[in-house]
Amino acid sequence: MADIIVVGVDGNARADRAADTAARLAVATGAAVHVVCAYVRDQPSEVDVGERVLESSVADESAYIAERTAERLAEVVPSVTSAVVQARPADALLQEAERLDASLIVVGNRRMQGMARVLGSVPAGVAHHANCDVYIVNTA
Repeated sequence: MADIIVVGVDGNARADRAADTAARLAVATGAAVHVVCAYVRDQPSEVDVGERVLESSVADESAYIAERTAERLAEVVPSVTSAVVQARPADALLQEAERLDASLIVVGNRRMQGMARVLGSVPAGVAHHANCDVYIVNTA
């Protein structure tokens, strides 16, 4: 079975940089990439667009973010999958990495400065609890 790299995204440019790094690592090593977007609570939302009201939810938006990122990475990585997970981001990454027996989790260093470094953050939570290697990308 090929190695799997799990990467977390949330729709911002910093997460995209982490995903790009995961893609480069996958190309260099022949690994597959699994893109994960987490959400804590699913809440419906409505947007008025002219005469129509569009309905969406946090889960739908998270799935869209994961799928869009996976499609972008698939332009350079032969094997890319995506998932949306209802959990805190660090927990979602850890769950998916364990479920897939991933060899690496890639996460951005966002929120690794100041008190978050001491009190906890997604990268710190993943690094402290992962059963595989963790690559923390400088996304600044």
